[in-house]
Amino acid sequence: MPDVDWQEVFGRATHGHLPPVAASLAASVEEGLEFLAQGVTFPGSDVLDLGCGNGRQLIGLLDQGLNRYVGLDPVRESIDFCVGELVPRVEGASFVFLDVYNEMYNPQGVMQPDQAALPFADASFDGVVTGSVFTHLGTAEVSRRYLAEIARVLRPSGKLFSSWFRSPPNQLSEDRMRTVFREGEILDIVTEHFQIFDSRGGFMGEFHDQWCLLAQRRNS
Repeated sequence: MPDVDWQEVFGRATHGHLPPVAASLAASVEEGLEFLAQGVTFPGSDVLDLGCGNGRQLIGLLDQGLNRYVGLDPVRESIDFCVGELVPRVEGASFVFLDVYNEMYNPQGVMQPDQAALPFADASFDGVVTGSVFTHLGTAEVSRRYLAEIARVLRPSGKLFSSWFRSPPNQLSEDRMRTVFREGEILDIVTEHFQIFDSRGGFMGEFHDQWCLLAQRRNS
């Protein structure tokens, strides 16, 4: 890992989701170990962090020997922060702005979310991480579009980490601040393109208790 004071670096972020820096970096390291153990990431892999925000997830992946890390987000200021602060410090890392409409994060976005297209060729990545993305998409239609695009850019048998608010225990909601789907609907949406092989959390209904699914792209 580069000899960098990451708390100081991330303390300079001014846009997007801004959780307490020390706790968010510790969570990144813990999640990075989970991704490695579950095969979402591995040495030499190409990984897409969809909804990367200010790039904190990258910190948990630094020691894994990735070939390539790409962060994608609809908050231009967050991408600008990542390009300025993280790219010069981490070899193989890049960040791309996705100009998709979201009433919370990018209200001037050009691309409609139900027509969202990831700016990558087919079969570009071995793993895709989507932390707290489907919790803000509003509708099942938009979620299906994102999952179809994720499946497209994944290589055969590529793996996906996603997180959701499910009902029960949460109340159904199409609010972009906290989107909640029925558990059965989530399973239907995800399994159109993926086979779920592990899950955790999502039982308590608390704001940060998301149902985390680990899934592998179907090859048929």
